[in-house]
Amino acid sequence: MASLLFVESECLKIISRSGIKVVMSKHTVSSEIVEICAPIDIVWKVLVDIEKYGEWNPFTYRVETSLKVGDPVDLYVRMPKGGDQIQRELVQIVDKPHTLAWGMKMGFEFILKAQRQQKIEIIDEQRCRFRTWDSFSGFMTPVVIRKFGDDMENGFNAMALALKERAESIVNQPDH
Repeated sequence: MASLLFVESECLKIISRSGIKVVMSKHTVSSEIVEICAPIDIVWKVLVDIEKYGEWNPFTYRVETSLKVGDPVDLYVRMPKGGDQIQRELVQIVDKPHTLAWGMKMGFEFILKAQRQQKIEIIDEQRCRFRTWDSFSGFMTPVVIRKFGDDMENGFNAMALALKERAESIVNQPDH
């Protein structure tokens, strides 16, 4: 398996009270860090304007949420190998203009837990960096990574580049 798919990879062995060994994995799938020639506030506005995702986001083409922490977020995701997916998660972090995150758990956390973070870091008044990643833990992690990992990594990179293009096009508009 090639690429930068496993930014973080770890296997944890836990012995339960009954003496049964449980193996839990941790993996992080990440985009490349993308430099955007636009102010952080513009990038943030594009990132949280979920009604317009279909206009620019090739990976998550539709999102339904209030963006209030604790509320559900329905993500419509394009996975070339795994097929289109609808994923319900919960909004976990809205830290304007730096971090947007949502996550989920499947039953108990030791089965599967995931958190998708989208981070914007200021470079100067006219530039910032963007990176997105999904951190997984639980014993189902290897199954998820095997089935969706490549699609996720490619989708995260496509989304990051599309965010760059969208924000920079706003900055370059004559009325901006």
